[in-house]
Amino acid sequence: MTSTPTASGPELLDERSLGGILVHLLGLITGFLGPVIVYAAANNEYTRENARHALNWHVTVFALTVVAFVTFFLGADELTVGGEPTELSLLPAPLDTIFEVVGLLLVLLLFVAVLLTLVYTIVATVKAIFGSVWTYPGSVDIVGRFR
Repeated sequence: MTSTPTASGPELLDERSLGGILVHLLGLITGFLGPVIVYAAANNEYTRENARHALNWHVTVFALTVVAFVTFFLGADELTVGGEPTELSLLPAPLDTIFEVVGLLLVLLLFVAVLLTLVYTIVATVKAIFGSVWTYPGSVDIVGRFR
């Protein structure tokens, strides 16, 4: 049984960068804005790859947020203004209920995505510390399509 030597110490430090490690934590604080700035400004390939994966995840969650809330509010048929219920129906009767239910399911999925963001950030940061680039499961590779 042979084992392949792994990089350690200074060799591993040459392959990774502090930006590639911290971009995941920055994404947790700033959403997609931090990773997009790091991705645009970085010239280290390790940093760019980590920033790309963090950016893909945060853009996916942002898109889910927009779609969930737009769908949910399109289905809303009543709004309370100043304590008074006001009829607000942008869609016909059967369609508003469908949009409201689908929107509610998407909002619940959004809560799961927010919890996964915390977990994924920890996993990606630890993986980056040990020198590997980790792809966030469930993210759409948006940045990779435009490279």
